[in-house]
Amino acid sequence: MKKLFFTFSALVFFYSLPAQTVRQLRQSIELKMPKGKGDNGGTVAINLKNRFYYATIAGNKTYSIAYFNAVGEMVSPPDLALLADIRGMWYSPALKTMQANAFGSIGWVSYVLDESGVPYDVKPFLTGQLQPFPNSVGQYNQRENLVHFLKGATVVAYDATSGKELKEKTVLLKTGYTKKIPPPAGLLIDSAKVLPQYNCTTVLYTGISNAEFGLLNVQTNEIELYSKADGLMTQKLKLPADARPNDKLNFSFCNNVYFIYDVTKRAWIGYR
Repeated sequence: MKKLFFTFSALVFFYSLPAQTVRQLRQSIELKMPKGKGDNGGTVAINLKNRFYYATIAGNKTYSIAYFNAVGEMVSPPDLALLADIRGMWYSPALKTMQANAFGSIGWVSYVLDESGVPYDVKPFLTGQLQPFPNSVGQYNQRENLVHFLKGATVVAYDATSGKELKEKTVLLKTGYTKKIPPPAGLLIDSAKVLPQYNCTTVLYTGISNAEFGLLNVQTNEIELYSKADGLMTQKLKLPADARPNDKLNFSFCNNVYFIYDVTKRAWIGYR
């Protein structure tokens, strides 16, 4: 009886803990992609040279890439192609151009842009599968010159110059747990196992102190932010009811905007 009492007390304590603070996100921008093939959004990245949003459709090098001004107006020609089957994209301050990680073992590439920002060629930068899975979407960490990828419950980091995986920079995300509701003692987390309730291809790097990494929980329609220091969740961001989260691709972050791709609108919807 005593054992049952303490078990019940523990459950009461657990459920009486303060709930995680949830902030409601609201739409701030829409990036309407050109008509064309492909049903999955790849990524959205900011070009720090011209301040345009570069947005992509993933799946084939012939699919669309387009760029948009600060209010979401497409200012690129409507018929631009990716030129490489890319997944993630980022601006390289060292090379002063856009770089990307491509599908599978294609490797990382650098774009050649004209003065207007139009990508007219793509050059190999590093070859081989420098990412956990073929569809992994890279997110750039300018502060440390790293490219982050999601591998199950872990965030892995690659040096953005050499492509070398830096195992000492790996962070285990203790999904769903916080400082107020820590993981049980002795909990074993399979760090490589894909998390079924989350988008499995994309982890965000926000640069926000104590909330550096973001996961998309497709069951709760929320973005969860995690601390780089201990891997615990520190914030929840609630998406609007009409957002269309997906369990792979179609999720991005740049310029302090959280993006979800809406296939029915063929548009990246940005939330803040």
